[in-house]
Amino acid sequence: MKKIFDASRLEIAYRSKNAAKKAVGPLDFDMREGECVGLIGESGAGKSTLALEILGLLGWKSGFRAAGRLDLFMNRDEMAYIPQDPQAALDPLCSIGGHLREVAKDAALIAKTLEQVRLPLDKISLRSYPHELSGGMKQRVLIAMALLRRPKLIVADEPTSSLDVTLQADIMDLFRNIHASGIAFLFVTHQLSLTRDFCRRAVIMKSGLIEDQGPLPDLFLNPVNPYTRMLIDSVPKLCMK
Repeated sequence: MKKIFDASRLEIAYRSKNAAKKAVGPLDFDMREGECVGLIGESGAGKSTLALEILGLLGWKSGFRAAGRLDLFMNRDEMAYIPQDPQAALDPLCSIGGHLREVAKDAALIAKTLEQVRLPLDKISLRSYPHELSGGMKQRVLIAMALLRRPKLIVADEPTSSLDVTLQADIMDLFRNIHASGIAFLFVTHQLSLTRDFCRRAVIMKSGLIEDQGPLPDLFLNPVNPYTRMLIDSVPKLCMK
């Protein structure tokens, strides 16, 4: 498979009043066509910062590339972003139809894409506003907006963190179906359990650096790195008596 991006000795920093503070790197990281990679780590590990740099959105957060290279082998308009908080991502003054038409004007394509994300028009009105939808429905609208871009890569940043366990399972099943169509996924999360049956490879970040990486589920079944082992041991386990 061909590479879709390749980061080499990449360092990312944020501007402050008097100085620049390094947030990520140096690190080497790449992805290939159709791949599904879990970018895993605790809050503050630098996962979202790295994802924003890949998307070309880092400047919006006052971040910048301090050193190293990020080579893209695709256009950024072939990437799509699914953010963490659908309530914050959707304009409360814009209808659902308005959001979708910002990405694509074709009514038939919009209807087909809503079917794909299991939100058919007999279950949702395009005249509805975000506050009228449940959390799961809002997240599906964001996924539909991403798919309307016809991406080769979807960057999903903690896309299930605001959902309950049942809705998480539904969204992950939807992601698996989307990935099966050939779309690559960079799945950013602190929840290891969500990556095990979805991603083929995991990249573990800590304090802005890549601490460990490898194929799944081997990485979780036989962890060698102490930090990876600590993350796995911290996952709650169901105790049945």
